[in-house]
Amino acid sequence: MTQLDSAHPAPCRVLVVDPDDRIRESLSRLIRIGGRCLVVGTTGDAAEAISLTRAISPDVVMVDHRLTVEGAEGGIVDELRGAAPGTRIIVLNFSDSAGPPDTATRADAYIRKTFRPHELIDAVINAARPTVA
Repeated sequence: MTQLDSAHPAPCRVLVVDPDDRIRESLSRLIRIGGRCLVVGTTGDAAEAISLTRAISPDVVMVDHRLTVEGAEGGIVDELRGAAPGTRIIVLNFSDSAGPPDTATRADAYIRKTFRPHELIDAVINAARPTVA
């Protein structure tokens, strides 16, 4: 059994949620670069994202801003928080809108489609860090 130390911390566990399977696959490949992140699941469905979040409690959920949860007043971000309160949430916006979508205001981080690979990885790692009160 290999023990992790401060020089080799455990990778950040990430769930990737996007309705487009090509984007999901691309994001999954990008965030694996450098071994700092481990993709623990992917889905394109909001209900499945909530179920997976509850089941595996990832460190971070990366979710497309377009996903909605039928009948949920607070939206996808609030539903994911309810499924695993300790999980951090990053909202991804792949549109050219001028500002962040409403869902991003309740998320821990927001990333526009113009990110560079290292910016995506840094955002995931930074979102996973515990906040100091």
